[in-house]
Amino acid sequence: MCYPPGIPILAPGEIITKDMIHYIRCAKEKGCSVQGAEDPDIEYLNVLR
Repeated sequence: MCYPPGIPILAPGEIITKDMIHYIRCAKEKGCSVQGAEDPDIEYLNVLR
């Protein structure tokens, strides 16, 4: 979840697209707080199969 605005970016079972990765990178660059990830720096995504 990116705060603000507090809307989830990814949900369990969702396919990760290039657009989602781009959104996360842009949010980090703009100083948004990305919450709920296992890696607090959002350098890695934990993908379970």
